[in-house]
Amino acid sequence: MTPTVTIARTNPSTSPRLSVRDGIEVSFARASDSEGDGIAEADQVWPSRVRRIVRTGLRNWGRPDLAESAELLATELVTNALKHGRGDVGVRIYPRADRLRIEVRDGSHECPVPRNATPDDEDGRGLLLVIAIADDWGVSPDGTTTWCTLPF
Repeated sequence: MTPTVTIARTNPSTSPRLSVRDGIEVSFARASDSEGDGIAEADQVWPSRVRRIVRTGLRNWGRPDLAESAELLATELVTNALKHGRGDVGVRIYPRADRLRIEVRDGSHECPVPRNATPDDEDGRGLLLVIAIADDWGVSPDGTTTWCTLPF
C-alpha cells in the first residue's frame, strides 16, 4: 500500500501552506512480514521519514526550536507502534493554542507500559524518554493511540 501524507487544513479558506492552524497526518500500512516485537526491514525507514516530516512542519510553523524534542518523541512513538502494534500506523502532529500534540495510532488495544530496562538491554527505554521529554502523554481510551504534547 502506498503511504498517505496529508496536510490537513482545519480552515478551508487558508492557503495550502502550513500555518499554525494546520496539522499533518501520515498513515502507512505495516509491511506484511512484520511480526512479534521486531520491525520488518521495509518498515525501518518510517521513523526517519516521520522525523523529517516533523522537522518540516515545525519549520513551517515557525518553531524549529522544538524540532529536536518533537522528532525524538515522534520517533519513539512510531517505533513502539511498529514493534508492538497491529495493522496500519497513523501519525498526527498538530499545534493547538499553547501545545504541540503528537499522536500515533497503531491498531493495538494494549496500552503501552514503561519498562525498567537494565543497562545491558538494547531497547525498552522509549516510553521513559517520552515521559521525560513530553509535557504530558497518554493513551486513548481504546488503547489504539498514544499521544504526547510539548509546549508550543
